[in-house]
Amino acid sequence: MKTKFNQSKLKLAIVSAMLVGTAGLSATSYAATAADNMAVSTEVTISCTMTAGELQFATYDPSSGTPALGTATITSNCTAGGAAVITLGQGSLPTFTSTDAVPGRRLTGAGGNLNYDLYSDSARTIIFGNTVATGKAFTATSGDNLTTVFGRIIEEQEVGAGAFADSVAVTLTY
Repeated sequence: MKTKFNQSKLKLAIVSAMLVGTAGLSATSYAATAADNMAVSTEVTISCTMTAGELQFATYDPSSGTPALGTATITSNCTAGGAAVITLGQGSLPTFTSTDAVPGRRLTGAGGNLNYDLYSDSARTIIFGNTVATGKAFTATSGDNLTTVFGRIIEEQEVGAGAFADSVAVTLTY
């Protein structure tokens, strides 16, 4: 049996198939969009370093009737804008349980003990203490922050000749 093909119907079928096939390839597709903002944040914490210089008193003469004075510099470097407090310990042989009492500290040596005090002001009227309330508070600036400690050995103390020393803990709380 012979199958008869209608050429015009066959041509129409081929053209239709080609059109349908290419229509799928050339169709433009669109994606939907949405927008929002992403919050970005951080917190900068305070960080500090500190070095304490030596306080060297002038030579003390017990018979002169004048105190021996000296100064030291504490250098701290903290994150700018951070709040900090420097406190000074009581030393190796404190005279009282608090540095608030005058005299609060002692230098020791072969010739006995010399009472002295440390102050946060050049007039030597504000005791530089060992508590947050009696320490030296500051707000850090960029770079080194310098804090001066003012010392005074009380006049007319009876001691023998020789070298005297003490060690005072310096604490930076931030």
